[in-house]
Amino acid sequence: MSHLNSSRNVTNATLTALQSHVMQTILPALFLLNCCISIPLNVISLWFLCWYSRPWTPTIMFCINLNIADLLYGFVLPFQIAYHLKENNWPFGDVLCQIVTILSYGNLHCSILTMMSLSIERYIGIVHPLRYKAAKPIRASFLVCISIWALVLLTLFPLMQHKLTIHLQQLPIITCFDVLPKEMFSSKEKFIVYFGSLLFLFFFLPLITMGFCYISIILTLLYSSSQFRESKRQTVYFVIALLFLITVCYLPHIVTSVMHYILLFQKKSFYVEYKLSLATASFNCCFDPFLYYFGSKEFRQKIQRKLCKCMAINFGESSPIFSQHDLQIIPVQECTKQSLQSRKNVILCYF
Repeated sequence: MSHLNSSRNVTNATLTALQSHVMQTILPALFLLNCCISIPLNVISLWFLCWYSRPWTPTIMFCINLNIADLLYGFVLPFQIAYHLKENNWPFGDVLCQIVTILSYGNLHCSILTMMSLSIERYIGIVHPLRYKAAKPIRASFLVCISIWALVLLTLFPLMQHKLTIHLQQLPIITCFDVLPKEMFSSKEKFIVYFGSLLFLFFFLPLITMGFCYISIILTLLYSSSQFRESKRQTVYFVIALLFLITVCYLPHIVTSVMHYILLFQKKSFYVEYKLSLATASFNCCFDPFLYYFGSKEFRQKIQRKLCKCMAINFGESSPIFSQHDLQIIPVQECTKQSLQSRKNVILCYF
């Protein structure tokens, strides 16, 4: 969103931003790359999560919720690509503009709240295991997912009440949520309070919560016995993936958003940089499947079993060709227990 508009005329800074090379070329290129990567990845991830990750756990439930949010956003990306390629001219009508805007911001908000919920679930399971066992985690995680969507839609309700397309008089274009009508917010202070509240609720608060959860988890695992070695390794991998996602996607957007609101209050433009950070933040759709992989043991095992067939073939130095009698086929559970006694043997592990 950009500058408040009392009429259908906008400032020169707004016109410059809408006509910039970044808005008309780089943004659609980033959205196109995102679309080409995120949709196939998330379709495959949803397939594995729903049909091959049984029994469902709270982690799987949160991953499915995150996956659905990413897919919904991926399906509206082509409209944003067309909008920016047409020099920021929206040809799809008011309703579709609202849908695209709600899903764009809803994806970011839903994603980070779901990651916060994953962190809390892992915190309770590791730091307070007795409370975790006494609760009903599957039912609770389902209710949390519904609550996340309800909260996201409730906070975006003001955007649903107003027309988000604006026909500019200086340019023969119709913008979609790049210029806001004056009637949406009566003053610039209310505009900043609203979007500043969204920034705190959906970025700062989740980051603080996740920081507390994972510091507590790491301290608990450091002082635990060696029998939790696998849990330690899995948690470390998940924290690394999460930190990478936050650093690459969310942190630049948070910093840029703060600067955008501050400069907007001072009647300065930082909108092009803000839109660019929004495009980079949307790449969370591409990185979220790696969170599923490192965050869910069940998902990781199914991926490994379906895509990474265990096949260890070792030929003897003097015998490049093997016969039927040299071939052993054993279950994968016994693969790690047996060693290759002869270099002429071939072991195939089936799943």
